[in-house]
Amino acid sequence: MTATITLPVFTAGRPAAQVDASLRQALNACDRARECAVLWFAEVQRRELHRQLGHASLQLYATQALGFSDNRYWQFKRLADDLDRLPVLREAVASGEVGWTKAQQVARVATPETQQLWVAKAATCGRRELAVAVKEARTTAPVADLPTTITLRADGLQLARFEALFEKVRKLNAAPGDADRMDTVLAGLEALVEAARGDRSQRAAAPAIQVVVQQCPDCQAAAAVTSRGEKRLAPAQVEALACDARVREPGQPNRATIPPSVRAAVLARDRHRCATPGCRSTHFLEVHHVVARSKGGSNQAENLVTLCSRCHGFVHECGLAPAQVERECQGVR
Repeated sequence: MTATITLPVFTAGRPAAQVDASLRQALNACDRARECAVLWFAEVQRRELHRQLGHASLQLYATQALGFSDNRYWQFKRLADDLDRLPVLREAVASGEVGWTKAQQVARVATPETQQLWVAKAATCGRRELAVAVKEARTTAPVADLPTTITLRADGLQLARFEALFEKVRKLNAAPGDADRMDTVLAGLEALVEAARGDRSQRAAAPAIQVVVQQCPDCQAAAAVTSRGEKRLAPAQVEALACDARVREPGQPNRATIPPSVRAAVLARDRHRCATPGCRSTHFLEVHHVVARSKGGSNQAENLVTLCSRCHGFVHECGLAPAQVERECQGVR
């Protein structure tokens, strides 16, 4: 991309109209400079040029060579990922057909299948019109976003280690028999976090990690906050999260849907395992209300049971009656 960026020379005491024009020129230059920087950053990521520059990872290159903070690195990484995911948008940005502000809007809603249409719309309408269209598209989008593809790059040795470890996990029955690779990778990451946290009895009252979910108070639609934007959740997922969560409301103190002491007692009673017969997973444990709070269920231990996130979501997805859940779980309490 060839571009010439001209910055206005600052001079104090100029008339309002000239100050306004100079400010707009400077802001436009900032946008174009950021657009250019992200394109070059994406090029480094796509071709793994950080290795040729003497850095083992992209993050080390960004923080050590470019002086990025971790927060700035992840901002650029997310933008570079969007351009990699949407090559039509990347070409439109590189050619100047779509400015960076519009490109950020398009990245929030476009998919590889719809990117051509969104790029065409961005090129022919104003910023406000595009923002309204993006907002409407996100509002009328499917109840839950489609699964996101995560790509991991591995050299020959890393691939061999990955395959050997994955096979070893299966042979040792260290993961449920029907666990896919994503489940296994997540379980391994959770195990690292749990090992660093120390004694299980000291951490039972709080989950290993916290995932931020934004929920509309009017329509109750919810989305998980990720580096790739907000990902809408299915109603069953929202219900499962509401069982065992920390709620933050403006102007009010944070509250746990289940008191931490009760949560710890339930996990200890169920021996830190999913209570679903045949599962017995020890990872991603959540506490489920057998009788939902909305139907009069209490936060007493007798109305609570430990489930892994997958079984928990299944219970809500299938709409199992409280008696069915209790009947399934009572044999392993």
